[in-house]
Amino acid sequence: MSWRTRSREKLTRALTALGTTVTAATLLAACSSTPTPSASSPKRSTGATAPSTTQRTSLPATSVTTNGTTATIPLQTATAGEFFSPTENISCEIDDTASLRQVFCETISPPRSVTLTVDGSLSECTGQQCLGNAGENTPTLPYGLATGTGPFRCTSTSAGVTCTVTSGKGFEIAAGGISPVGD
Repeated sequence: MSWRTRSREKLTRALTALGTTVTAATLLAACSSTPTPSASSPKRSTGATAPSTTQRTSLPATSVTTNGTTATIPLQTATAGEFFSPTENISCEIDDTASLRQVFCETISPPRSVTLTVDGSLSECTGQQCLGNAGENTPTLPYGLATGTGPFRCTSTSAGVTCTVTSGKGFEIAAGGISPVGD
C-alpha cells in the first residue's frame, strides 16, 4: 500500500487552517508527485496532511459480531490497510508484513503521530514533520467498529482511536493527545 499526496483543495484548506501561507507554485509542486517509499522504509512521508476530496467509503460491512464485543471488519488486504476516523482528523495504517510490522496513527490537528510495534513499544512525534499522507480512497472506520491484522487491533470511538497488540499494550489517539494503554 503506498501513501499518496492529497488533493490540492484539501491541502490548501489544511495549510490555511494551520496558518501557513502557500503559493500556487509550491502547492502545485507538492501535489504533482507521488512518493514511492522502499519496501524497507516506513510507509509514510513527511509534510502536511489533509483529507482527500475523493468520496470516502466505510471499510467493508462484512463484520464478525460476537456477544459483548466490538464488531471487527477486515482491512484492505490480509496483512495491511489504512483508515480514517469519521471526523477524518485521525488516520491510521496497520501493517503486518515481512518488512513492516507496526501501526502508525496521526492527528492532523494538532499535528502528531504515534507508532506501535508488535512488542507494544510506542514512539511519539509532535509537529508537521511527523505526518504522512494517507492513500487515495482511504476508507472510514465507523465509530464502534474495529479492524486489524496479526497482533494489531484498532477500535474507532467518538473519543478517538485505540490500537493495541495481543498483550493489551498500545495507545489511544485523539485531538486531545496520545495516551498509552495496557501498561
